[in-house]
Parts: sequence; C-alpha cells; structure tokens
Amino acid sequence: MFLPVSASIRQFARAVTADRMVGDELALAVSAEANQKNRNGAPPANRVEWFRRFVLRWREVMAEEASPKPFSNSAFIRSMGPMPSEARLVLLLNDVCGFSAREVQEILEPLSQPYEELLTEGRSLVRSDRGERSALIVEDEPLIAADLRDVLEDMGVIVVGMARTAEQGARQALKNSPDIVLADYNLDGQKTGVDAVAAFHDAHHCPVIFITGYPDEVLKGDEVEPDFVIVKPYRPEAVQAAVAHCLDAARYAAIDADAKTGAL
Repeated sequence: MFLPVSASIRQFARAVTADRMVGDELALAVSAEANQKNRNGAPPANRVEWFRRFVLRWREVMAEEASPKPFSNSAFIRSMGPMPSEARLVLLLNDVCGFSAREVQEILEPLSQPYEELLTEGRSLVRSDRGERSALIVEDEPLIAADLRDVLEDMGVIVVGMARTAEQGARQALKNSPDIVLADYNLDGQKTGVDAVAAFHDAHHCPVIFITGYPDEVLKGDEVEPDFVIVKPYRPEAVQAAVAHCLDAARYAAIDADAKTGAL
C-alpha cells in the first residue's frame, strides 16, 4: 500500500529539502506545472513519472544562477546546501517509497554509479554510528511496539520510552527528550499520534515518523505533521531508512546545537 501520489511527493520533497515549507512549496509547484500541462497535453501517467518530474525540477532549482522559480530568494535556497547524495536518494526511493530498481533508475536518470552499488552504500549509512541517539515509540499494539524497538536497536538507536496513549507519549517526550519519535496514528480509537505530538511539539522539537494503517488521515496540511509516514504493514528497511534520514538531516543537527547552547 502506498500513500496517495500528492502526499507521497510532499513527503519526499520534505525529505530531499530537509525543510517542510520549502518541500511543500516545491511539491506544489511541480503539481501546478503538471496541472497546466494537463490542459495542454498528457498529465503524468504514474508515480514514477511524478517523482521523475519532481527530481528534474529540484535539480533545475539547485542549478539556476538567478532566483529559481517558484522561489524568490535564491540565497536562501543555496544556503540549504546540496541535494542528498545519490545513495541517500536511492535508499529513500527504494526502501521508503517502495519503488523497484528499474523505477528508481528511471526517476534519477542518469546515475553516476550502478544502482546496486548506490543502494548498498545507502543501506550502509543506516548502520552509521550516530552516537547515543534516542527514540520514543508511541504505539498501542504491544507486538508492533516490541518489533519497532528491535528495528531501532538493530540500527543502534536507543529506545528511551514506550507509550501506549497520547498522554503517555507526551509525558515521556518531555521527560526523555528523544531525538526522534515513532508514533501510531490511531491509538485505541481515541486520541491520535497527532494529539501526542501536538502536546509536546512546542517544548521539544524533534522529527516524527507516523507508522499507520491510515495514511490518508495524516498528511493533510495541519500544523503538526510527520516527517515521514510509513504505511502498515511496514517493512523494517523502510523504518530504518526513514529514521536514518531524519537523524542525519542538517536542520535537526542545527536545532540540537542551538538547544545545547540555550539558543532555543
């Protein structure tokens, strides 16, 4: 099961840019261009073509010397740094987005190295030493929570809390200050993972991954949204790739540094 194309593009755009606002703006621009072409010709035929179009547009934005449309501030775009490496892009597209080897090669064409080498390199990044990075799991199904703990610990991430309700999740996030939160969306049919995140978001900012059987309910443009949505039934590789990317994103490293110096 996949996210709807529009939500999937927005999620990937946020990951590539490491910024929600910029990612959403770029995804919206690509969608607008596709809709314009729909009036004058054929629209994107499938997920692969949508993602291919997004990658081409992002490469154009990063290559332009003048202020690149749809952005007015080229200096800001340059300050974000380069795109993730090909290995990271291959990892995200294969393990998180669920594209096949052939589809990934079509989306990223041309690749500078063979696909298999890039995927191996990307997966090796998952096992990179990140120090004592920590995670909180908010999940009301004990077996799934235990499996997620194993998935995280297998990549060297310390699980500092296990919560079954939104209230417990918020308390543990404020108490333990995890580097990342993995949350189910539907918690006992009552409050949701969004409720948990909303309760601690202002006091403790960290990346959030929702692992849910209700993907359509998550990426709706609300104030509190996850960095990734992993659809149940999930693959461990998808969870690990998303976690690794979030923990390695430059914006969180900067936020962590500011927090340690009292800037936040």
